Amino acid sequence: MTPQREMIFRAFFELGEHVTVAELYRKVCEKNPAVGYSTVWRNLKLICKVGLAEEVNLGDGVTRYDRITRQPHGHLYCLQCKKLTEFEMNSITDLLDLAAKQYDFAVEGVKVEISGYCRSCRKMNERLAKDGRTN
Repeated sequence: MTPQREMIFRAFFELGEHVTVAELYRKVCEKNPAVGYSTVWRNLKLICKVGLAEEVNLGDGVTRYDRITRQPHGHLYCLQCKKLTEFEMNSITDLLDLAAKQYDFAVEGVKVEISGYCRSCRKMNERLAKDGRTN
């Protein structure tokens, strides 16, 4: 474990969930501007390879990296502001287990990603629509 790699790993886990390479790179550069972007990217791939994180791709062209936790969770993704929010899936996992058993399916992993519009974006769109009608 090189000092650079340790710094990148620590920065990743300090930032929390849904980190992009660019976000992690900015965080790492605050501590050591000599670390290259490609070094950060390679180490994020390594973090995934050793099973500490996984890639989250929501179809917007931005790859995010999420820490792997023992607690199953899903993602709510706002199509407008791009905010990604986690939610617990405790009540859903029983239904998913039942479906897997029904079809004699050996589950290796579960991903639930729901796209739509967050409350803030919906309210803003409603205001804009209202203002557009009155002008």
